[in-house]
Amino acid sequence: MSEPKESGGSLPEHARWTLEGRLVEASNVVLRMADVSSLAAVPDDPSELPDDAARAVFKPVAGERPLADFPRGTLAHREVAASLVCAALGWDHVPETRWFEDDLGEGSLQRWVGPLVPTEQAHVALLDEEEFVSQQGSVHPIAAFEGEEGPLVLVHTDTPALRRIAVFDTVTNNADRKGSHLIETPEALFAIDNGLTFHTDDKLRTVLWGFAGDPLEEPIENALRRLVAARGQLTQELASLLTPAEIEALHARTDALLESGTFPDPPEERYGLPWPPL
Repeated sequence: MSEPKESGGSLPEHARWTLEGRLVEASNVVLRMADVSSLAAVPDDPSELPDDAARAVFKPVAGERPLADFPRGTLAHREVAASLVCAALGWDHVPETRWFEDDLGEGSLQRWVGPLVPTEQAHVALLDEEEFVSQQGSVHPIAAFEGEEGPLVLVHTDTPALRRIAVFDTVTNNADRKGSHLIETPEALFAIDNGLTFHTDDKLRTVLWGFAGDPLEEPIENALRRLVAARGQLTQELASLLTPAEIEALHARTDALLESGTFPDPPEERYGLPWPPL
């Protein structure tokens, strides 16, 4: 597939979606769709689709790989739920995501914001010793690994947007926040691939542990209070996507984070990083 122009705003309200191709890097079936509502006829060759057509990522339930620790056929529901929670926080880090059904099946449809796996990591990286020393003070070291050519240090930057995403991942209990799931565009810093979320057990696995123990800034606390204030409406919106226990666990994590007033510490009883981290 060719790389389309960046699509901005939201998913078109009256789009007519056609399959453009599959994103083969993903472990589950992930399809890129194009809006052809402006075309009189859909071209037989997807490469002939206009660059300026709106794009979206479709994750069909039927294409989900079974997992040992998440109920089968629920990841697309969790993608939509994550979008609702991010919006309730007042943040735009999760691209608009809706439930979608057509001839390809049912699943989550998310506004396209960039490549699934960026070739360059803007905020998370593995640095060799020389690179790490040169960037000390400007990045948070997370973990050390042994690379083919010597030691490597996993680091991430420190920005308000990244701190917001770390909080979002905490309340949604994200079990798979990799560096490649952070997409930097001129529009915003986006957090994609939010399917491994909302488990009732503590599953937080993230590359963003560098904020651990830091106090929550006032804008973040205000966002968490917005989430609490929206609890009644949000519970209704999530009812078709998550179980009652998962919704209750979301509310409990929000309350606990507000009460603690700090970013959480990494777990001591289990491995707290996703693999691979990038």
